[in-house]
Amino acid sequence: MRINLVTPFAEKDAVKALGARWDATKKVWYIVNAEDLSPFMRWIPDLAAAQDVPGAATAQPAVKPRSASTQKAKPVATSSPAVQIPHCGCDVLPWEHCEHSLAKTA
Repeated sequence: MRINLVTPFAEKDAVKALGARWDATKKVWYIVNAEDLSPFMRWIPDLAAAQDVPGAATAQPAVKPRSASTQKAKPVATSSPAVQIPHCGCDVLPWEHCEHSLAKTA
């Protein structure tokens, strides 16, 4: 019997070391015919839902999605225009001071 595991990316090496396999199509770690499930219990939140039974994976979501008319529009993020600092033409990096910029600050 196949059981899918809910495994965070940071714990992938731990489940792999215990013998779990990666399903690239479903993008999930799983175990097959494991006699002892105790090492995997922290990655099996619901044993009945984790089992890969054909035709039984049609669970309805607990929260009904809102329609487009009831969703609130998010405001568009805007920023102020960038401040343009004229370059004097010296051969220095923009964040370094040159003889011309020192003359303006003095």
